[in-house]
Amino acid sequence: MHTDAAVIHPFAEHMVYYVLFAIPMLSTLYMGNASVLGIVLYIAYIDFMNNMGHCNFELVPRWMFQLFPPLKYLMYTPSFHSLHHTQFRTNYSLFMPLYDYVYSTMDKSSDQLYETSLRGAEETPGLVHLTHMTDLQSVYHLRIGFASVASRPSATGAMWWYMWVLWPVAWLSMALAWAYGSSAFVVERIKLGKLRMQTWAVPRYNFQYGLSWERESINGLIERAILDADARGVKVLSLGLLNQAKQLNGGGELFRHRYPKLRVRLVDGSGLATAVVLRSIPRDAKQVLLHAGPSKVACATAAALCERGVQVLWNRSS
Repeated sequence: MHTDAAVIHPFAEHMVYYVLFAIPMLSTLYMGNASVLGIVLYIAYIDFMNNMGHCNFELVPRWMFQLFPPLKYLMYTPSFHSLHHTQFRTNYSLFMPLYDYVYSTMDKSSDQLYETSLRGAEETPGLVHLTHMTDLQSVYHLRIGFASVASRPSATGAMWWYMWVLWPVAWLSMALAWAYGSSAFVVERIKLGKLRMQTWAVPRYNFQYGLSWERESINGLIERAILDADARGVKVLSLGLLNQAKQLNGGGELFRHRYPKLRVRLVDGSGLATAVVLRSIPRDAKQVLLHAGPSKVACATAAALCERGVQVLWNRSS
């Protein structure tokens, strides 16, 4: 899939890209005026512009075009190129929109989409799943990472060697997230019919949840995400992985008591676990021996069984 649009990117198009992009380099080689620095800078520029055009969010600031208006015809934007993948026969030009203006193939909504993208208007999700980073290599499973790595559960086999080569980069991203990560960020957006869902991630890793002096900071990040979701009108926010740890915030109970008027519903997965346990118990059972500690799942299971008229014997010993 190419960008967020449901448009297949043919492999033949890659081959045409290579042929077109090779013309300037082969021309300089043929004339005997090639420069190693020139070729490196040319490839770097082509790669940067290509990735910028397909990053699925607008990052070119308005002041650049206000400062130098002709730049609008010399450099495209992600929103400009996105119309090439969502509309029919528009915005063909790669990197330089000038030729779309010359040959009247520019989509008329290009400027409007650019302004809308800069404002960052987006639909409010009905459900948000709040998770966090796991190990250092998990950063490569995000959109800014590698698709080949994200398509596998973990980096194993032939891929493992270059993951070790990139370990310093992963460590640096962790250090930057630790120092400057002040809010949760969107990992993915999912649409199923009329249902809008998003996955948010707290910029913290597994090992940081085990540090006692980090608990207050992590709870602060989770609290800001909950308040942000509540302000945006999100209906349900689920706490994933260690965000709902008992020693951290009691499965979200800390925030429920702190903000009793929250409109967003906080869930920690205990309801689903309770449903799984209840489903495994025969419907015609009259007595059930429950061997568990005083947890939310155990209490909810016992209460549901009592409502069925089932006699519950609870053994709380370890």
